[in-house]
Amino acid sequence: MAPEMIQNKAHNHTLDIWSLGILLYELVHGKAPFTGLHPREISEKIMAGVIRFKPGLSSEYKDLVNSILKANPTERIPLIKVFDHPWIKNFEKKYNLKKAAAAPAKPPPLSKE
Repeated sequence: MAPEMIQNKAHNHTLDIWSLGILLYELVHGKAPFTGLHPREISEKIMAGVIRFKPGLSSEYKDLVNSILKANPTERIPLIKVFDHPWIKNFEKKYNLKKAAAAPAKPPPLSKE
């Protein structure tokens, strides 16, 4: 749960960016970044914003996760900048992932009148 939800504040698309950060952390670590025995304990950890990383992870990965999981929604990295982040760029290069250009839109068929 994002900090703005815990605080019962209005939220927008930046909540989805927060969720992306949680997912990215879970994919690499196999567990959530904020855990506890009770929901209140988890909420307190989310609000404190302390994220622990397993050893051996790159500084680029840590920077990306920390840039996404900001308690203040206005401080979170915009989604467009996530795609340009060095960790993503290194990942694309390492696995030879190329962005395909979108196919041009086909014009509608001519009607036979």
